[in-house]
Amino acid sequence: MDRSTALQLAADELEERELRKSPIEIIDYVPSDPARGLLTPPGSIMVFLDRAGAPVLDRIRQVVLDGSGEDVRLAQEIRDLFAAREKVSYYRAYRLLREAESFATIRYGGRTLVTHAFPAPEAGLAAIENPYNGGRLAPDELTLVEHLIPGARGGLAAVAVRHMPPLTEAERAAVEQVPDDQLEMNLTLRAGCCDSWTGFVEQLAQITHATMYCMMEAAARQDAPLPPGEIERLGPAASARRLLNRRRELLGHDHA
Repeated sequence: MDRSTALQLAADELEERELRKSPIEIIDYVPSDPARGLLTPPGSIMVFLDRAGAPVLDRIRQVVLDGSGEDVRLAQEIRDLFAAREKVSYYRAYRLLREAESFATIRYGGRTLVTHAFPAPEAGLAAIENPYNGGRLAPDELTLVEHLIPGARGGLAAVAVRHMPPLTEAERAAVEQVPDDQLEMNLTLRAGCCDSWTGFVEQLAQITHATMYCMMEAAARQDAPLPPGEIERLGPAASARRLLNRRRELLGHDHA
């Protein structure tokens, strides 16, 4: 089964299911020791998705909120979890999708960030990092849209973790001046291919790419500020788009 066929069949499966919507709170993350490990890369909002009641989601939330320094250990555990996984064929991914009691679409306002996302039986946690330029968000939460088999009792849950990007004073001023009706541009999807909405979460390795955890430090090192003169020439909205595109590139967005 090729990618195009799998995506079409997945779209058909979506039409056969019931919907359930719930908000995903966005919580702010300040790493305790960036040199040793990060839960999320700078300039991103990471959505961690698993079955409702999964202990790992409560642990992620607690570690981020209490600032205890356990984020380094948890980041290593999640890195090891993803490193042990391998992609499956599109046929296998589609079979797992059909068997799943629930799979999810995640939205920010009117923008779809990922679809057909779910924790495969043997894989568990999924994590999707979304490039973020540090600007205001409206709405200030994401939406979890579950696609359930009719009569299903189980479900999914998610927690979104925001790691602010490093911004200069001029960059901060620019993103804060983005008009209210254009705030949707401050957050976008990160996908291996633009029209796949992360392609079954990259064929159920449940990523954002396992390699993301190796890319975090590189993303921070490569970050170069926009010159104040360029910001003045572009204006707030265009500068915000430029900053968002930079975050996408640093997180490895590929148009291929």
